[in-house]
Amino acid sequence: WGHVKEQASKALVFDDKNVKAWYRLAKAHQALFNWEEAGDAIDSGLAVDGENKDLKKLQTLLQKKVQKARKARQLRERQRAQRVANVKAVWKHCKENGIQLGRVPLVKTVTDDEEDDDADDTGDESRWNHHFPHSGRLPSSSSSAEEWTWPSMFLYPSHKQSDFIEHMSESEMLAMRMSEMFPELEDTGGETQMPWDYNNEFTCSNLAVYIEVHCTENVGDLIHPENVERLKDQGEAMRFYEASRALKGDEGPEMANLARAVERKKLYKQRKAWIKKHKSLWSKPEPYPVVRIHPAMTLRDVLVDKRMVVPNFLVTFVVFPENHPAHKEYLKEHRCVDIIQPDT
Repeated sequence: WGHVKEQASKALVFDDKNVKAWYRLAKAHQALFNWEEAGDAIDSGLAVDGENKDLKKLQTLLQKKVQKARKARQLRERQRAQRVANVKAVWKHCKENGIQLGRVPLVKTVTDDEEDDDADDTGDESRWNHHFPHSGRLPSSSSSAEEWTWPSMFLYPSHKQSDFIEHMSESEMLAMRMSEMFPELEDTGGETQMPWDYNNEFTCSNLAVYIEVHCTENVGDLIHPENVERLKDQGEAMRFYEASRALKGDEGPEMANLARAVERKKLYKQRKAWIKKHKSLWSKPEPYPVVRIHPAMTLRDVLVDKRMVVPNFLVTFVVFPENHPAHKEYLKEHRCVDIIQPDT
């Protein structure tokens, strides 16, 4: 039926009054389950010959499916327009307030074979795996109070755990959120609420909170394929957001495959450029430096800090119990360059 569609389309290029070609095109689209295209071909044929029995019979047969397909397309267009408006609003808010956004690698491999080879290698998983289930989310604002909230992640590397907060207000003090998530032992009967916290270390007063400082490269420097890349304009932000949604399957398998192909091509080019200059992907830049966050700071204080680049539209905090061995190891690897704290 693909051949029939192609031949009918060619015939119509030469003579768009060819009713028989319109009918064959409609039948080809019917066989290929392209209901809206089939309806368009029927309408075009009937515009030439409104009494054509074959076209009218096919129109009656496909009427419900064509209507359903057209409504679905209109819904997708409205949703797409709303997403564009949302990204524009986010970008405007960030530009006006000095908030920087970045993209993360959305794929780990450049081929399916490479993906199969890595399937059982948990030690080599993408450093952004914790982000992927929550990709495709955006900050949002209340129409009444104009209060912006951000999707946020709290990572606990010492225990290989994480929490996702769908809406964290910019005006919210970190201490308030932390006290809600990790109350003191006297408030919980001597035991923390997390089943994985065997030593009862996760209490608000016993935690150190950091952000990683991304995009430390100079302008024009190559960026390692695993690192965060700053989003330079609204168009880049929109393309990255749509790709992240598509890869989650929000737009169906065809769009997911297309987005995966585009992201793999980008990753391939990044790898090739990095290897050309540094000889190997294992020649990585120094680990990101970090900045510690005082619990009295609000989310907005963190967002507007010039060292903060929000990866994947997700504000990401790294949290450790103060005296945990993993905390000391983390600071050996990631240099702490400052603390964001209230002015004294």
